[in-house]
Amino acid sequence: NSPNDLQLMSDAPAHQIFVLLPPIDPNATKLPEPLCAIQVCLEGEISRQAVMNTLGRGERNEGDLIPWLVSQQYQDNDFASLSGARVVRIATHPDYASMGYGTRALEQLRKFYEGSFHSLQEPASADDGVKSSLVDSEEQGMQRITDEEIERSDLHKDAVAIRDPTSMPPLFLALPEKKPMRLHWLGVSYGLTQALHKFWKRAGYAPVYMRQTSNDLTGEYTCVMLNELATHEMAVQTKNQWLDAFVRDFHRRFCTLLSYSFKDFTSVLAMSILESAKTESADKSGSLQSAPYSRADLDRDFSSYDLKRLDSYSNNLIDYHVVLDMLPTIAQSYFAARFGPNVSLSGVQACILLGVGLQRKSVDAIEKELNLPSRQILALFTKVLRKFSNYFRDLESKAIEAELDRKAAGSTMDVIDSDGDATTKPSAKRSLTDDAAWDPTVRSLADDLEEAGNEMASEFRQKQRELIDAIDLSEFAIAENKQDWGSAESQINKAVKSGANGTIQTVVSVINPSSSKRAKKERSVVRDLVKSEEAHAQKNKKSKTSKKTRKF
Repeated sequence: NSPNDLQLMSDAPAHQIFVLLPPIDPNATKLPEPLCAIQVCLEGEISRQAVMNTLGRGERNEGDLIPWLVSQQYQDNDFASLSGARVVRIATHPDYASMGYGTRALEQLRKFYEGSFHSLQEPASADDGVKSSLVDSEEQGMQRITDEEIERSDLHKDAVAIRDPTSMPPLFLALPEKKPMRLHWLGVSYGLTQALHKFWKRAGYAPVYMRQTSNDLTGEYTCVMLNELATHEMAVQTKNQWLDAFVRDFHRRFCTLLSYSFKDFTSVLAMSILESAKTESADKSGSLQSAPYSRADLDRDFSSYDLKRLDSYSNNLIDYHVVLDMLPTIAQSYFAARFGPNVSLSGVQACILLGVGLQRKSVDAIEKELNLPSRQILALFTKVLRKFSNYFRDLESKAIEAELDRKAAGSTMDVIDSDGDATTKPSAKRSLTDDAAWDPTVRSLADDLEEAGNEMASEFRQKQRELIDAIDLSEFAIAENKQDWGSAESQINKAVKSGANGTIQTVVSVINPSSSKRAKKERSVVRDLVKSEEAHAQKNKKSKTSKKTRKF
């Protein structure tokens, strides 16, 4: 740090410095060599009313970088009221770089602000232990100069000398000896590079903000990442998964902006940012989990022609330019985790899909970034789209099966009871593990043949009855002559009363007047009469006509 930074840290009470040291020898006479140093700045605890008034005017106050930035980006009035610490700088000794000391220092810092290092034991006397702050005791600590003493001082008369080391407070305090200030979050704001993002991602920080314009001097994009701390037994409690809600929204916005402001990012860096935005708690949460891709989404996003083109490309029948328009929609759904574990891509395949689908880059640009030949990239690209084609085909098959099951659930089926009688019951969906439900030989072949024979015989008798009813049997009917039947009945009654023995005989005429012979005879007589009348009428007409002619 520059001297100005050292003066700022000395004068600003909100700035603190933490140093990671190796094991210290109690008999050592010199300061230990630091392994890693962290400068933090305490931020937050801004009133809700102040945030609402400032955001209502479209302004942002100075200081408290992360609270004001997050409140403005997400239009949230509650985040600024939380307390946190921003990591201003972190530096590791050059001889111990890339050995994990930076990550170890951040872990210790997190535990300190969560209250894990605070010792509940009190010293036995005032002389035991080290004071937790410089103002705990002015007698045993360093004497602080007041403003009046500074005004009365004279540089010409001041005696500059080394102070007595025994009267000065210790330079380092162990974390258990200092009472921590409980915080809700730890954050960092830095210029985005591949190495720095990898470090903070490994430390468990999640991105919540990415500036869309690069720095004029460094050309880097400012990135803000947060780490949520445990808040048990704190006066101000936070909402459940408040950080996951911010990260989820950042993930969605970042995917959309990859084809605009962040198109210059390499696909590997963009993929690393998206992976850091996938938190474990967000994946397990039902409220933050993305809805799975359904048949309705498939019908809305793609037409039948699109699916045919996708199938043709997965079978190497057409060029990849034919399906290039489908990639943005597929990539958006995939990186939103809507396909779940059904579609799994390797790291290289995901980078290719991100570069072509979200960043709208060409295959040549992907070839330079991944350092792979274009032929290999196209082969991996074909495998990616083949997986999506198979997933869409399975989705359609499952939707059709579900539709058939719903239709079958509303129909009826014949069930054979224990007595052998068939009863009609509503059909239900058969379980795949129920062998009896899928047994096709519940009824024997003889029973089926007998039932079919009875149905055919019934239909044949019905047709016979219809043919018989269609025949005109009126010519075979017995004439109903009441007079003849009455005289025959009276003859029989007289014979019975007279006591006549033997067979009693009587005759009744049953000739049908509408029989065929008689009817034919009657019809011929009628025809003859009609013809004679017509001839007579024709003759009279001619005679009248001749008389009129003679008069004229």
